[in-house]
Amino acid sequence: MVFRFVFMLISAFVLVNGLSTEIKEKFMERMEKIGGECAAEVGANEDDISELIAHKYPSRHEGECMIFCFYKSFGMMHEDGSLHEEGALKMIEPLKADDPDLYEKVVAIGKHCAKEVSALDDKCKYSAKLAQCAVLKGKEMGLDSSIFE
Repeated sequence: MVFRFVFMLISAFVLVNGLSTEIKEKFMERMEKIGGECAAEVGANEDDISELIAHKYPSRHEGECMIFCFYKSFGMMHEDGSLHEEGALKMIEPLKADDPDLYEKVVAIGKHCAKEVSALDDKCKYSAKLAQCAVLKGKEMGLDSSIFE
């Protein structure tokens, strides 16, 4: 299944403004590939995917697990659901040269949410809460996801 998975946040990276077209295209290509793999891995259905595309908080556990799968695939979380700070920083590294101010905002959002959201035994729910935090904090900082739509 190929689809354009536009989720409002993978640790604030998706909340970007003004990135170069090349970086956006590479990111979206990777999102599409991983999206199909994650949907199959976690048993997500079209409704789960539609909710995420519509920027809605997942109503089913499978939708929450899609978020965890993305985090894991991008190296931002370990298999056990713990945060992988070095992996997250590596994932957003292209921002540093392309838009240093945005890079600093994304790092700040990640740090804020890592402190704000308490770890949960359920790695899918924890991932979804982290994403929700990042979306809210990103909006507070004036970041917008519309460039990916």
